[in-house]
Amino acid sequence: MAFEIIDKNEEEHRIKEFKSLYYELNAKPDSTTKIYNDKVIVQKDDIERLYNLIMEKMALHVKEGETGISNVVVSTSKHKSYNFNDFKIFDMHGWDIAEYINNITISWDFFVNVDRYARPQRHKLTVKISCGLEPEEILSLLFSGRIEDIQEIKEQEATIISQMDFIENRLGQEFINIVGEWVDTLTRAYAQTSHVVLFLKKYRKLVGYYFNYVLFAILSVTALFGFNYILTRFNVSEINQISIHHLQILVNYAVISILICWFTLKRGEMIANKIFRYLSEYGDTFVFRITKGDENQYNKITAQDKKNAAKIVVNLIFSLFLNIGCGIIASILYNMI
Repeated sequence: MAFEIIDKNEEEHRIKEFKSLYYELNAKPDSTTKIYNDKVIVQKDDIERLYNLIMEKMALHVKEGETGISNVVVSTSKHKSYNFNDFKIFDMHGWDIAEYINNITISWDFFVNVDRYARPQRHKLTVKISCGLEPEEILSLLFSGRIEDIQEIKEQEATIISQMDFIENRLGQEFINIVGEWVDTLTRAYAQTSHVVLFLKKYRKLVGYYFNYVLFAILSVTALFGFNYILTRFNVSEINQISIHHLQILVNYAVISILICWFTLKRGEMIANKIFRYLSEYGDTFVFRITKGDENQYNKITAQDKKNAAKIVVNLIFSLFLNIGCGIIASILYNMI
C-alpha cells in the first residue's frame, strides 16, 4: 500500500488558496442599524412610497431582470401574523379588519456587483415600524452590537428601525439614508398633551421619589416633634420621674406613629409606581392608520391619556396640600417644645 506524502508547506499553501477563493466569492457582510424615535403616523400609502423609493434605488445597482426578494410581515393584535412573500400581495390585501397593527417588518434581499468580488454579493435591508420597542427587543439589539446610535434609544419610544447588511459601505449608507429621508416626510402625530404633565414626564423619576419619600420624611419629623412635645408636657427633668402612665402614653404614641409612617411609606410606594407608569405612558400615540382597529386603538389611547393626566394632577395637588399641612403641624410642635 502506497501513501501519498504531502509536504506540510504545500498543504498550508492550499488552505490559504481555498480561504482566499472562498472570501472572494462570499464576503462577510457588515451591518448598520439606525433607530428613529419620531412620533409619526404611518398609513398604507406611506409604506407603498417607501417600497417604491427602495426599488428605484435597487434598480440602479441590481442587474436588469433581477429585482431581488421583498417580504412583508404584519403582526396584529390577538397574536395574529400575516406573512407576504411579495409586496404586491400585501398591497392588494384587504385591511378592513377589527385588529390593530402592532408592527410591520419589510425586508429587501438582493445581490449587487461589488468591486474585488467575482460574484454578486448579497445585501439585505430591513425596516421595522412599530408602536414602540419592547424591552426584550432592545436587549437583543444591545447584545447583537448592531446599534450605532445606542445613546439615542429611549425605551418603548423607538417607532422605526432600519438595518442594512452590506458589503459596499457607501451603498449601505445610501439605503439607510433613503429610509431616514422617508421618515422625515411622514406626518407627525400631534397629540393633545399638557405641557405641565410633559414636564413631569421628563423628570418622572424625581416625581416618583417625591411621592414615595417626601410625605414619609415629613411625617417622621412631625412624629419626632410630637414625641418631644409630649415629654415637655410631663414636667419631668429626669427619666426616673416618668410614671407608668407616662410610659404607656409614650409607648402608645410610638407604636401609632410607627404604624402611620409605615403605612404612609407603603402607600407612597404604590402611588409612586402608578404615577411613574402614567407618566411613562403619557403622550404616546398610535403609529398606524391602516385598519379599523388602528383608529379604535388610537382613540382608546387618547382617552386614556386624558384620564391619566387628570389622575396625575389630582394626586399631585392632594400630595402638596398634605405635605404643607404636615409641615405646618411640625412647625407648630417645634415652636411649642
